[in-house]
Amino acid sequence: MKIAIIEDDKELNLIISKILKSLNHEVESFFDGDEILNSQKTFDLYIIDINLPKVNGIDLIDLLPGKKIIISANTQAKTIDIAYKKGILDYIKKPFIKEELIHKLNKYFPEEVKILDSILKPNQRVLIKNDKIILLTKDEVKFLLLFKDKPFVTLEEIKQNINKEANSLYVFLSKLKKKTGIEFENIKGFGYKIKDTDVLSNT
Repeated sequence: MKIAIIEDDKELNLIISKILKSLNHEVESFFDGDEILNSQKTFDLYIIDINLPKVNGIDLIDLLPGKKIIISANTQAKTIDIAYKKGILDYIKKPFIKEELIHKLNKYFPEEVKILDSILKPNQRVLIKNDKIILLTKDEVKFLLLFKDKPFVTLEEIKQNINKEANSLYVFLSKLKKKTGIEFENIKGFGYKIKDTDVLSNT
């Protein structure tokens, strides 16, 4: 998984980077808000400090695409509430221990997810079915993970995560069904469910 660390404390930035790289993630470090914005690079996950030079972490939540986790010494209830309302995955308070960060990553980005008779490995972007390895695109993995621990996803959730609507979504799902054999049922006007199943589960 591609992860950006936006943290102005160089020592802490390096520590977080080493933890993530030890888990085989692709990591890039940034030290202020402008630096990440000017890079025009996109990542699967952004780990963001609040008190950053130039552009603060709260503003970055809106300015960066994709999923975010805040790591900050700012423990004000108002700030935490604003961050969650802006859509972050989690808020980790400094100081934190290595195991806490790893636990949060495993919570939101599990190593394996069971889908019917198949195993999805999100970090490797593969689906294993009947001992056959099926390579997936980033959007295909994101879409399948939407069903983690719930039987149904809304059209709004799909739009936010893979930015596909109407015709483009139909083509996307048709290709995914052909590739994986997984069939998706359209609940007209509301969203989709995986046909003949209740929920995905972590293995």
